[in-house]
Amino acid sequence: MTRLLGPWPVRVDEGQFYIAPDGNCTEVPEKRMERALVHAYKNAGLIGSCKDIGCVLAGINCGTVLLSALQTDADPGPDSAPCDETEETDLTSSTGDFRYSALMGNTGENPQEPYEINLAHAGPGKYRLRLHARGRDINPDGVQSEDEPIAEHYLLQVWPQRTM
Repeated sequence: MTRLLGPWPVRVDEGQFYIAPDGNCTEVPEKRMERALVHAYKNAGLIGSCKDIGCVLAGINCGTVLLSALQTDADPGPDSAPCDETEETDLTSSTGDFRYSALMGNTGENPQEPYEINLAHAGPGKYRLRLHARGRDINPDGVQSEDEPIAEHYLLQVWPQRTM
């Protein structure tokens, strides 16, 4: 199975967004969120994780970025589209559910789709996440205004880790 989803305009708060159970990082214990954030900084400053949660560090401080997701059953290899940065991490999902989540929670933005798509398509277990990023250096720590074209683009490749 290979399924490309998005791109979706998604919200960035405080320079970050999350991949969290049920698309709601506000329900994840704060210590776990902090561990994922610290891991992101240590992991080349792009993506980090700990049990049940992943943290993506955006270039902008707040505003909107574009996020696409590729769900596959096995490592798809690096994306052929040009990107500025690529980083990988493992994410163990105890519930078999993780989705995009805004740091400040889902506030009813449109479209709802990124909150509704479960990226843990093989159920509970260990997943590999590879994030491709483009445009993070265009407006570092800035604000992405609604009247400007979206400068940051992300592709998140997700596949289950097979145990031998």
